[in-house]
Amino acid sequence: MEVVARRGFDATVDEIAMVSEVSPRTIFRHYKSHDRLIIETVRDMFKAAGRIPGMDSPREVEEVDAWIDGLPQKVADVDRWLEILALNVHTRMAEVFGTAFWDIYAPPRRGSDVFLEVTELSRAYRRSGMRYMTGVAWRSAGGTGEPPEELTLAFALNLSAHATQALMVDFDQTPAEIGSLTASVLKMLLWRAIGEQPLSPEGTSA
Repeated sequence: MEVVARRGFDATVDEIAMVSEVSPRTIFRHYKSHDRLIIETVRDMFKAAGRIPGMDSPREVEEVDAWIDGLPQKVADVDRWLEILALNVHTRMAEVFGTAFWDIYAPPRRGSDVFLEVTELSRAYRRSGMRYMTGVAWRSAGGTGEPPEELTLAFALNLSAHATQALMVDFDQTPAEIGSLTASVLKMLLWRAIGEQPLSPEGTSA
């Protein structure tokens, strides 16, 4: 992960072997090709980026939903939770993905079915993860039913590696500054959405 974060998908087996203090031959005993080594590294990156203390995140796409089902569904202090969440997300995005962000989120390379797995894995983690985090915030703030789709899209935008990279590269912001900004935006949008819930016959938010 260290080499791929620094060099992207152009990281060579020789470089990875040197950092790992093993021979390239040893690496090829475990991975059939350079592409397979990269895709398994990207799996580890997504796993590290999505790690929650005390809980191991999944490596396979089909495990993501079951993993999320076992996570907490409400928090006591939603504003504080959003602040910690945004800080952790942007810090991990910067540390884990590094330069590899540009390869992970680029269109899949032609002629390599292996890299299609990167797209599938990224999409599964992001869609499921963002729906989970939006749901936790919504329920914890007193929302009923499913959160508005616009709120989910706001979470997806503000807690994305794209936001991390754009604000770091173009605006010289640190992950901590990005976390603070995006948490403020999400809190504002969350509480606005809560206030816009239709009223029930009893006069309370439905």
